[in-house]
Amino acid sequence: MYPDKFLLPLYRNILHLSLGRGEQTLAKIDALIFNLQRKTVIHCNKNISILLPPDPHFFRYLIKSHEQHVSNAISNLAKDGDVVVDVGANIGYFSAYAAAAVGKFGQVFCLEPEAKNFEYLKANCDLIQRSGFNCSAFQLAASSVSGQATLNIHRYSTYHAIEDEQHNLDKVENKQLIKTVTLDEWSQSQALTNISLLKIDTEGHEPKVLEGARQLFEARAIDFVILECRSDYLANFIDEFCKEFSLNQLVWDGQDWHQTTLQSLAYKTECLLSKEPISPTLLC
Repeated sequence: MYPDKFLLPLYRNILHLSLGRGEQTLAKIDALIFNLQRKTVIHCNKNISILLPPDPHFFRYLIKSHEQHVSNAISNLAKDGDVVVDVGANIGYFSAYAAAAVGKFGQVFCLEPEAKNFEYLKANCDLIQRSGFNCSAFQLAASSVSGQATLNIHRYSTYHAIEDEQHNLDKVENKQLIKTVTLDEWSQSQALTNISLLKIDTEGHEPKVLEGARQLFEARAIDFVILECRSDYLANFIDEFCKEFSLNQLVWDGQDWHQTTLQSLAYKTECLLSKEPISPTLLC
């Protein structure tokens, strides 16, 4: 059994004293010594935990420092009884935060196409469900059309990406044929008329995910969207998409959220789209 109760506070103290330096080395040492599956608690009071592979790339999941601005936003935006859809859910790290936020009367739907990630995602959704929450896993990729696509299998499991001329990958080790759906068609199949929060992390495929949800946006059926944006191409697309559907924007610059367009900031990693304007303080 992984000694998380002893190690995790120790790791956090070490990184606090070193001002974050040495994290990659610590992650590799941990994976080398403890080459086994481990569990990390996402919400203690609600008994929500997830399983992690023995892979140093998941070290930030283990110590819960991975993109804390995203987990904070999910925790603050999603409310009891809400519906959250996690597109590109990976193994379910953010899905677990969503389950804690929406409570036992809410629903979390997780879409992940890659086979190994999906195995962990399914196991984590089952683990969350055993605690009384509604969290479902679907081995699907959201896109602009329903059908099939080629997924580039990256050396690191959080960088798998659908074949796309806008997303050049290095360290691609394999390819996998996957099933794609549009969110418009998929939401109808699940009888969803409103999505409180849509999280998209698809390594450059975000524009096609949004294109496949046009009917939902036209119906004003999505309250909030959190998605990655790490290129000028994506920034331009998302800004134009927001103009078309009258969506408000907050942009994360690595330190703070800003009420502005993506193209107005030189550096950005994520953005939040919303039907109504919201204050950046609500995401902290």
